[in-house]
Amino acid sequence: GPPDKKKVIEPSSAHQIFGRAGRPQYDTQGYVFVLAHEDDVKLDRWRQKYDQIPEDTKDPKLRQAKKNLKKKMPRRREGETYWTEAQFQKLRDAPPARLMSRGPLPWRWLAYMLKLSPDVAPIRELVSKRLADDKRLEQQQKTLERMLLLLYRAGYVELTPAPPKQPAASARQSDDAEKSAPAPGEEKPAEKPSPGTFGSLLQEAIIEEKPSSSAAKKTAKKKEESKSDDSGEAEGAPYQPELAHPTPALDKLLVFRSVNPLYGVFLVNELGAADEAERLQAWESVLELPGSIAWQLRVPPHDELPPGPLATLRLDGELLRLGLATQEELAGPSKEEEDDRRNRSFYEERPPRVLTVAEKLRMLFDFEFPGVHDLRTTAVWSAGEFLQFGGDFNKYITSKGLQKQEGMIFRHLLRLILLLAEFQQLCPPETDYEVWRSELQTVADALTEGCRTVDPTSTDKALEQAKHIAEADEGEPPHDFTKPEVPPPNFGEGILD
Repeated sequence: GPPDKKKVIEPSSAHQIFGRAGRPQYDTQGYVFVLAHEDDVKLDRWRQKYDQIPEDTKDPKLRQAKKNLKKKMPRRREGETYWTEAQFQKLRDAPPARLMSRGPLPWRWLAYMLKLSPDVAPIRELVSKRLADDKRLEQQQKTLERMLLLLYRAGYVELTPAPPKQPAASARQSDDAEKSAPAPGEEKPAEKPSPGTFGSLLQEAIIEEKPSSSAAKKTAKKKEESKSDDSGEAEGAPYQPELAHPTPALDKLLVFRSVNPLYGVFLVNELGAADEAERLQAWESVLELPGSIAWQLRVPPHDELPPGPLATLRLDGELLRLGLATQEELAGPSKEEEDDRRNRSFYEERPPRVLTVAEKLRMLFDFEFPGVHDLRTTAVWSAGEFLQFGGDFNKYITSKGLQKQEGMIFRHLLRLILLLAEFQQLCPPETDYEVWRSELQTVADALTEGCRTVDPTSTDKALEQAKHIAEADEGEPPHDFTKPEVPPPNFGEGILD
């Protein structure tokens, strides 16, 4: 660990490290060499020299040499963490730790299982066999139920028996306003803010009445108990679907390997209104980069990289309407407000940071798909700037001072080429498929040409994988969801991993 927070690793971690010794295809055994702390090594070597001179020697020169050695005795440093041979013996001799399955249930795996059979029982059985204790297994079973409900509300499956009615998860997924219009002679009920928004929290704070007496508290408690009894979600009788019949939309989730399938389909539905810069930001945000590199690839401010049509015509208005962001977070302060702030005191509160298009997309996705936690996005601007340099990789790296990270940047660009091959298999609702595919192919060709100048072998390997993804549907839309779906080549490869 860090110098000021060092600790002895757990036996299970030590066994994982020791298990790497030796080559399985060549060696029958491996060897682990463990080094003591350098201060202990110096102290041990000094002690060997010191003990060579007898304590009861009569030779004056030896006595003087022993005295000089004692003055030069090395010492352990204060604040330094040392470990002992006894601790090593404990690491070596400890029994194997119990393995635990920590990975989340993959959405693509669940879609694949439902595609094979709508019966939920085999999926529950498979989840129950994961390496975990009873408490974790129970939590994962509940996670499976939540995933099925989310797929149902998003229109990917039909559940049997039907789940209890609940309010729509998103205002964008609710019915049109005409369906909720009052009948003639009726008064229109007050419109409720969207759940989880600032408006709803404010309204709850205004109308909530806290009981001031013990009798009022008991009454409120009885009301809550009666609500839980009537909802069908009472404790001891949770909702558990038996069948999850796939809809044609479920096939879309099977397309994506490099990104969370739910988020991939979400991006496809949104990026039809985006320009090239906005699309690049959205695609790059799902390709994880280490934090040590991501901060060097920050998206330029909105005055250098102006927002495109996706942000200005769709996302900004939607986020404002849902109360998920403020006007300053979406478009930044006006010129007059900026000048006024500069004239104010230095100690006043700084204005909020303007959100990037990737952050706006993620906020909207989290609102529409609550409970999807296995998704990481980071707003970066690497491929876009690389293309602005005309695809000259060396010029881009040297101008940004990324010579030490050029390997990771190159790998990031290759992963983006593979991701574009996946997005070519679907098409946004308001876009012509041939136009969409041509635009994505143009970006992929530009990235490929620049990567070839760096490492032709790795680039050709990435191109081969991209070709492997798209070759099943050459010349026509790769996924016609009105017809039976043909799984992509090698679909089952690594599915359980």
